[in-house]
Amino acid sequence: MKKTSIILGLALTALGSQAMAADLKPGEWEIKRTITSEPAPPGMDKEATYTRCLTAKEADDIERTTRQASLRNGCDSPEMDWDGDTLEWTTRCQAGDRSLDSSGAMTLEDDQYYTSRMTTRAQGEQPLTIEEEARWAGPCDS
Repeated sequence: MKKTSIILGLALTALGSQAMAADLKPGEWEIKRTITSEPAPPGMDKEATYTRCLTAKEADDIERTTRQASLRNGCDSPEMDWDGDTLEWTTRCQAGDRSLDSSGAMTLEDDQYYTSRMTTRAQGEQPLTIEEEARWAGPCDS
């Protein structure tokens, strides 16, 4: 269960934090998550859609926000690099006595749409790959 929580936390961190780039509009984002690897971890649906409110403050500094979210999830501060409109990252997390390596990339298509792909792997286990597609849905509910 701890591994599933960290994996989901990383996915949300990757997705939520990456959505914090200044080139994206603050507001409500609809995010579709698809687990493309087999099998899906227990307790995780292969597909899920959820929303996240992105504040203007969060949109101000993606790298700082990503690092803070990663640390809150028990992970090392991620190494990050921008390549044009794509942010790539790697980090390592602890799940009990196991280490999880995670890497991913997020591409900003425009200020109202982005995609991301993240792969997490525990030593000796099959990798978990999650793809996400996000669209700006409008202002956040107050």
